[in-house]
Amino acid sequence: MKVIEENEKEASRKEKWIILSISLVFGVLMNKLFLRLTSIDSFVLSMLIGVGSMYVFECGYYYFRNDIQKMVRKVRG
Repeated sequence: MKVIEENEKEASRKEKWIILSISLVFGVLMNKLFLRLTSIDSFVLSMLIGVGSMYVFECGYYYFRNDIQKMVRKVRG
C-alpha cells in the first residue's frame, strides 16, 4: 500500500483525472458484463461491482505505474 500512496502523490492533477476517467469507463464496462452474465438485477450489487472495479483499476495502475511508464518509453523509442 505504501507504493500505491507514493505513486499517487507523485501523479500530476491531469494524470489523476485521466486515470479517474478511465477507471469510470472500466467500472461501467465491468458492471455491464456482470449484468449480462447474471440475471441479478440489484441496484446495490450493481453499484458495488462498478465502484469495486474502479477501485481495483486505480490501485492496479498506481501499483504498476513505474512499470507502465517504462514500457511506454520503450515503445515510443
